Amino acid sequence: MTSTETNPNATQDTPFDWRNCWYPVAFLQDLPRDTPTGFTIYDEPLMLYFDGAGQPVCLEDRCPHRAARLSDGHVRGGRIECMYHGWQFDGEGTCHHIPQWVEGTPLPIKSCVRSYPVIQRRDIVWIWAGDPDKADPDLLPCDADIADPDLHVVTFQMDLPYDQSYLIENVIDVAHIHIAHDGVRGGGMREAAKPLKFEMSDVTEKGFSSRFRSLGLERDRDSADLQGALVEFVAPNLIRYASEYSQSDLVAGLELYSLPLGKDRCRLLYRKFSNFNGWRERIKPRWMEHQVQCMILEQDMSVVVGQAEATEKFDGPLKSMWLPLATSDRLVVEYRKWLDRFGTALPFYRGFTTRKDAAAPGRPPPMGRSRQHTAICSTCSRVVRRIEQARIALRVWVAACAGLGVLAGGGSAAVAPVIGAALGLGGLAALKRFRKRF
Repeated sequence: MTSTETNPNATQDTPFDWRNCWYPVAFLQDLPRDTPTGFTIYDEPLMLYFDGAGQPVCLEDRCPHRAARLSDGHVRGGRIECMYHGWQFDGEGTCHHIPQWVEGTPLPIKSCVRSYPVIQRRDIVWIWAGDPDKADPDLLPCDADIADPDLHVVTFQMDLPYDQSYLIENVIDVAHIHIAHDGVRGGGMREAAKPLKFEMSDVTEKGFSSRFRSLGLERDRDSADLQGALVEFVAPNLIRYASEYSQSDLVAGLELYSLPLGKDRCRLLYRKFSNFNGWRERIKPRWMEHQVQCMILEQDMSVVVGQAEATEKFDGPLKSMWLPLATSDRLVVEYRKWLDRFGTALPFYRGFTTRKDAAAPGRPPPMGRSRQHTAICSTCSRVVRRIEQARIALRVWVAACAGLGVLAGGGSAAVAPVIGAALGLGGLAALKRFRKRF
């Protein structure tokens, strides 16, 4: 451990057990059913696939034969088959078939792969990274879905080029929203950036919470029913926002889950819900909401990447680098102090006064919306496929119109094919611009 300052609480607080907890991997609807999905937790390789019963299972992403990635393989008969030599494993990690093995003799004992407990909740697939005997569903950081037929839910996920702690710091930072996302739908308004008052709970190994409100901000009549807001950090991977209304039957909130893929890499799973959204929100396509969320995260991305680079190069503690304000940065500081007290067992972390460096640098994260979001989103991937199909159809249309124009030999008979070709070319140009949004 590289420590920039002695942690006064190190002998008092039990470090958070980062292995024996649940990690959110992806929204169920965004996982492909016919191909395996590889991912990492703190750079440890794992993979998900769906077995013969249609249930997600998780295995170590390494074939015991020659260390090939099982996520590069194929699902056959409910088993995962290594693409290198055809070894097959079931959902428990047991090897059932080796094509090169002598028939009738027992398979090697060491031919098995480690499996991990899997559970589904909040439309999310979770895996337990530690001792399987301790995989208690009651330890999930979220309850079952609210039984409300009017509840409207929007989900979104994106891979980001910084580690989980910088994501949590970013999304728990209430004060930046009205400046960084001024004028963005779902963002903020610069004139609403005011001092904040926080009412903190006790800080424990499990996290902390706070009610907060703006000081000196006059609310319009449309928001008069809003009484306050609550934000919670539920260790190690959830930030939850809940709006509190004078009408107790009104429900609205935001859950921001994160998966620590590794050093300089994490995944955000975003879940927004409300039981009083208007019909426009309810009929809006999922991909359209994703465009907004991608834009908001991309606005933050260059700032957070630059912040992370400067912070990681700094040899001293954050306490001597930052100039935090009690009226804006209270939650961010409390989170970094939580890492000082409870994060010492993590593979790496940066607290307010202490730090622990990663054992090795992580691989460069994928960049660009196509790789960071579209590749792991079933909805946006489907839109892209349909765009490509439409582009092929329009190319055929343009070629057909051009051919008809040539056969017409000019004059009035060629007008319709020329107009048709022009419309087709215009459609291709529009689709090209639309495709860039994904």
